Amino acid sequence: MKRFEDKPAYNYSVYAARTSGIDVRCPKCGKLGVVKADRENSYFKCTACGDSQTKERTVYRYDVHSQCKECGRYYRTDITDKNKQHFSTLYVKCPYCGTGQSDKVRKVAEKWSVIEEIKNGIEPYFDFPLYYQSSFDSKPVWAISREHLQYMIDYIDADIREKPTADYIVKKTQSDHLPTFMKLAKNRGGMIKVLRKMQTM
Repeated sequence: MKRFEDKPAYNYSVYAARTSGIDVRCPKCGKLGVVKADRENSYFKCTACGDSQTKERTVYRYDVHSQCKECGRYYRTDITDKNKQHFSTLYVKCPYCGTGQSDKVRKVAEKWSVIEEIKNGIEPYFDFPLYYQSSFDSKPVWAISREHLQYMIDYIDADIREKPTADYIVKKTQSDHLPTFMKLAKNRGGMIKVLRKMQTM
């Protein structure tokens, strides 16, 4: 009998994979690439063609903050048009009296982007498709990394599944994040076949 000790929840979440990496398909050559992130930036590097990208994660607000020369009131006009955000100065109208004047565009860091989860097999930093993807009975099956893929194989193939031991505090386990169809006994053989095929990608 195969025995398997489950892992704590969120071991294979996008947040946990920021440093270990999310395996994605390179947009240039289609081979394996890895996405990582820190507080300021997201990084992509292809293991085959060497293509790399860096994307800033800070969310900025662009505005014109000034005092109207006509009515003397202070105002802030947010610049939402992305084409206008890169100008150094813009002509804007006072929202109180309608007088127009040119003023400096300010770029203000508001926050860091929120870490999203995987949606439709797409990672949230660059919107690249995950490298390990397939389907079972028309339902999507994906893994965030090769290690995650091995975890699913070990879990589904086990005859006895145990909760994590020792200092395990959180009640949820990693298997709680697996869809029900993957855990059904009747699907075990088919699921293992799909997952093992994904390992050969």
